[in-house]
Amino acid sequence: MPLQLAPNERLTGTPEQRQQLKQQLTAIRTAPAPADAHPQLSCIQLSTLIGEQTVTPGIELFLAGAKIAQRRYKQLGLTHLLPPERVWIGTASRDASAFGGYHYPGQGYRHWQMAAIITRYGQLKDRQPFSSPLAGLDLLRAYAHDCLHYGSYRVYQCQPAVACQPRIARTRYGINFRTPDGRTYSAPDEPGSATTRNLGIVMEGATDKEARSITSQTAEQAGMLEPSPGPDRFEYRDATGSLAPADCRLLEDLSGSGTCPATADLAGFLARMTRYQRHVGSRYETFLSDFSPGAPDEFHALILTAMITGSLRHLCQWLSHHHGPAAFSQIFKNPSFNRAARNSRAAETPETEPAFATHDATRLHSPPQPVCKELEP
Repeated sequence: MPLQLAPNERLTGTPEQRQQLKQQLTAIRTAPAPADAHPQLSCIQLSTLIGEQTVTPGIELFLAGAKIAQRRYKQLGLTHLLPPERVWIGTASRDASAFGGYHYPGQGYRHWQMAAIITRYGQLKDRQPFSSPLAGLDLLRAYAHDCLHYGSYRVYQCQPAVACQPRIARTRYGINFRTPDGRTYSAPDEPGSATTRNLGIVMEGATDKEARSITSQTAEQAGMLEPSPGPDRFEYRDATGSLAPADCRLLEDLSGSGTCPATADLAGFLARMTRYQRHVGSRYETFLSDFSPGAPDEFHALILTAMITGSLRHLCQWLSHHHGPAAFSQIFKNPSFNRAARNSRAAETPETEPAFATHDATRLHSPPQPVCKELEP
């Protein structure tokens, strides 16, 4: 069976190593079952959901938003969305208290399986159709988000076998680099930081900002009004990118603590919403203001394009033009990364820029090309 690769995934190594990677990824992706990690959920594929004869208001809104996402992502360099047959939707749960939606624990895109699991927004104790436009909006936000994860540039390579079992390492994701043993290019942010210099947070923030922009456009196009006070209002604001610091403070006051419970109920959902906004959404917005106060949307689009294509050239040039030579490494680089990269000679690092990945297998395995000089150590 032919290996299924996402649009911008790349395999590196010798011909034998690439063949080994193909075999391993094929085995993982031939029969993906992301719902196995959620045995309490009843799931259907998104392709089945949108193919049903009766189109509910929520699904109608989702389909309208998916068209907006397709046009926008094409502008950024992504021409293929996450196939609906690779998306599992949790529509009901055996847990009577379970509350689904974007912040349900453990949902999201799984790059090894090239598949995603998403839950229906709202109480999951009963199987219900996507009759609520708000449920459709939440589904759109999650799908648009996971499409960008699916379409972002990735590099896989073989690692030395352990106990005779070959292993795979992901050494590149978007604009982030890591050694085969997992050491990343940038360091974690300090606890309580209001901004970020961590590439993982930058990419997650960029991905969700774009997804929420699409849901906001879709809601406006559909003439949706903000719900009355309550959980649905917080959900609407969160999905459309308008959740304010005052909302987060109110949610923390209602929960009685700043902790983030792992429970799948409504209280846990709202606590995770607040934590995600503080640690990802707000930090990314502040990061954009730090480096591009006059044109945050331009900077944001450069980040997304680099994530999708794998080329850092234009992003590096923009940063160096506005913030001085070697700005990318000055802003993001963890000093310990160079030592780790030298100890892992096979690791791809920012000193090399991969060729643009396409569906053409010869291009998928083309050798790295020199990157901008400002990234050289």
